[in-house]
Amino acid sequence: MMRTSNRKGVLSYCFSVLFTGWLLICAVNTAIAAKTPERLADFAALKGEVFTVNRVGKGNKVWSKGVELKLFEISITSQEGPTEQFNVRFKGPKNASLDKAVYLFEQVKTGSFSLFIEPLKSDSKNTYYQATFNLLKKNIKNE
Repeated sequence: MMRTSNRKGVLSYCFSVLFTGWLLICAVNTAIAAKTPERLADFAALKGEVFTVNRVGKGNKVWSKGVELKLFEISITSQEGPTEQFNVRFKGPKNASLDKAVYLFEQVKTGSFSLFIEPLKSDSKNTYYQATFNLLKKNIKNE
């Protein structure tokens, strides 16, 4: 009888180790799959996607109810010289107006990232927001 209970204990232990490993692999794969947008091409690939946006306070505590904003437009300001300049525009419900501030954007493909947005205008259904980028192009050789 002792042998049977030892086998059950060993099998139970092995199962728990395998299950824990599986959970860890799933968590790592999810973290790897989420890519924070950093460049024009990253945002262009997300056009039409909806983000849940929260205001973050001291200590990264979320203090507002999530508002859904849809990335609907990307406009290129300049691609000349060493910089990449563009605007990313979002639209959301008119009844949930957001002030000019840094917000936490969350989405399945990107995970979460912080972004400064400012309101542009409102119409009868939506409020429109913009994030402005002026970034150095990657792989620029110093002369």
